[in-house]
Amino acid sequence: MFKDYAAFTGIEYAYGDKRRGEDAYYEDVVERATRGGSGRNPKNIDLVIVADQLLTGYDSKFINTLYVDRSLALQGLIQAYSRTNRIYGKEKEFGTIINFQYPRITGETVNEALILYGSGGKSSKAIVEPYPVAVDEFVKSSQEVIQILQDPTAWQTLEKDEAAKETFVKAFKKANAQLNTIQQYYEFAWVDEAFGITEHEWMRYVGAYRNVTRDDNQDDDPVDLPVLPLGEAKLAGTQTIDAYYIIQLIGDKATSTNGKQIVDAETLRIVYQHIEELSNMGDFEQAELLKQFVEDELEPGNISSNVNFDEAYEEWKRSKLKDEIYKVSREWGLNEMIFEKSVETYSTANPKEIPYIDELTSNVDYDSIDNPKTSNLLEHNMELMKVLPEIVPKIKRKYK
Repeated sequence: MFKDYAAFTGIEYAYGDKRRGEDAYYEDVVERATRGGSGRNPKNIDLVIVADQLLTGYDSKFINTLYVDRSLALQGLIQAYSRTNRIYGKEKEFGTIINFQYPRITGETVNEALILYGSGGKSSKAIVEPYPVAVDEFVKSSQEVIQILQDPTAWQTLEKDEAAKETFVKAFKKANAQLNTIQQYYEFAWVDEAFGITEHEWMRYVGAYRNVTRDDNQDDDPVDLPVLPLGEAKLAGTQTIDAYYIIQLIGDKATSTNGKQIVDAETLRIVYQHIEELSNMGDFEQAELLKQFVEDELEPGNISSNVNFDEAYEEWKRSKLKDEIYKVSREWGLNEMIFEKSVETYSTANPKEIPYIDELTSNVDYDSIDNPKTSNLLEHNMELMKVLPEIVPKIKRKYK
């Protein structure tokens, strides 16, 4: 056994050895099991078979499933089952117990233990609903979302009706939270008939939510978007459709005529179709940027054959970013160089922190503003402190 373990880990243990004996071997097994499986490190352990070991005093947030093929009762059962209940973010809010004992007797034993040591029976959060019940809850919640917005690609209608938008967002969060829960069941698999909606259609509702809330401050109430890869966008074969894919597609299909890159009508139709789908999946601003690039540069034949298409797109984006920075700087009397540096430095990791905000306000040229929004510099800077946390993240997101 020790030889096999040494071949796997590269560490040799020996029976009776004071430094690398049974105790050291046991500690190493526990450590490798605790780290989270071979997916995180090929030298970690995925499965540990035990009799009476590791049932108490052993904690690992990565343990998801306990397979039981022996009789457990009362505190022993609670202690054993609790090995799986360490929360690991929204990807793991509960663990799974697969019991090979008699179902009826096991159920009675579990309920007896919960009544004695927990809040009691099914009222306890120690037991989640059976998978079919959890799926039904998602179906009910998702149907509420569909009733509010029958066509998820028509999400822009919600922006004109704040009450309808609020109702949609609330209903979507409820449904998506339930989806987040059922994704954690080992039985999870998207079945259109059972879920009452196709996976792709639901991702369009995710896109609608992302689009209508793109300018909202969600720091205090973040939504639980899908934790498993349902597909961030539509798939073309095995390729995810995102901005990068669309640019690559144009570059692959483009031909050179008179020193300019052009595409045929069919390619152009497919490109616009993909851009629309990108928008429907929740990347409206990127889709609009791509659409403008195609209309302004590709269709008129403004892209030289001497540059790679992705480079041409990035250069065009940088030009548009500079134009927007200039426009905002003129509107608010900002120092253009400082404002550009603020946008470049801004990080979504610290969304409330606007870089160089003090320098921006202290260098305002109030007299250069064509249409001041306030009557004096002090009021202007007070207003500027309010709008910069909205303007900077929006520009950064648009030109990411």
